[in-house]
Amino acid sequence: RRGLGSSLLRSPKKLEQLVQGMVEGSGNKIPLSVKIRLGCSEDTINVKDVVENMRMAGAAAVTIHARTARQGYRKPADWEMIKEVVDEEKASGSTMPIIGNGDILTHYEATKRMEDSGVHAVMVGRGCLIKPWIFQEFKNQQEWEPSLEDRIEVYYRLTSYMKDYFGSDELGRKKAWTFLPWHFSFFSRFQAYPERDYKEQSLVSPLIHRRIETPRDASPLQALLSHRNEDTHSLIADSLWSSDSSSNAVQRLLQLAESEDFRDIQTKCSLEEATSRDSDETAELANVPASDGKWKRRRRRSQKPVRTDEGIAAIRAERAAKKARLEAEQSKEMGTAQ
Repeated sequence: RRGLGSSLLRSPKKLEQLVQGMVEGSGNKIPLSVKIRLGCSEDTINVKDVVENMRMAGAAAVTIHARTARQGYRKPADWEMIKEVVDEEKASGSTMPIIGNGDILTHYEATKRMEDSGVHAVMVGRGCLIKPWIFQEFKNQQEWEPSLEDRIEVYYRLTSYMKDYFGSDELGRKKAWTFLPWHFSFFSRFQAYPERDYKEQSLVSPLIHRRIETPRDASPLQALLSHRNEDTHSLIADSLWSSDSSSNAVQRLLQLAESEDFRDIQTKCSLEEATSRDSDETAELANVPASDGKWKRRRRRSQKPVRTDEGIAAIRAERAAKKARLEAEQSKEMGTAQ
């Protein structure tokens, strides 16, 4: 609508000028990377030209999301196109790193994509929202199969980080609520895919496209953590926020899994509603018109809550006290080690 974002792919020269201006504006001291798609639509794919423009503009690296802006997640990412770009860049003598992006959920998929396409690295999007430990898996080249308690410990740690950042008071909670329940729309999709069982399947179709079905014999806690309803996610977030330790979080979520509130949500959730939510991923994700040429109404951000000067001072004091306590503990540990 404003000619920005993915719409810039329609004007490669304009994008080149923008990138060149940013590179020169930094005095060529700050490496600037650019993330692009294959094009705006399937009939206007121009990724090879755009990558060349980015190289000429002085970009330090280019990340390619191997879909068009209008595709959403309807089709698997086109890694063959990424390979073509890499091959052409190498043939031209370019040393600019190309980073591939699209449908990475496991460490062995990431490794395979790098080997087959020749990219310098891969970028992970939805995969790390579903399982934040994917980076450690890639580093170790081994999957981690966490228990439900292990996963809750990770979710509790994220909640603690949000408390530190936004504040643990009611206003901090309001700010965090823009993000914390939303994360469970991804966390709830987690399923372990051991390499020994799923590597061959991943060669046929990306594992991130597999439909997740909760087993009929799932425990109440497993059913809770895999539930795809927004009301459930809000209840989970509330339990985590109210907990003072990961073990306490486990107990609270066990109680929630057996509660009437959760059973009521399960009863109200129809199969049609679940299918509708799953299909949300296919929506247009970039700022380009829909297939009918019309712009969709953008979702407005809710107005941010405002904290008073006294509230800000209290949060800063709390953070300073926590920092001092941690520094004292570290000094004590160093003294003991010596």
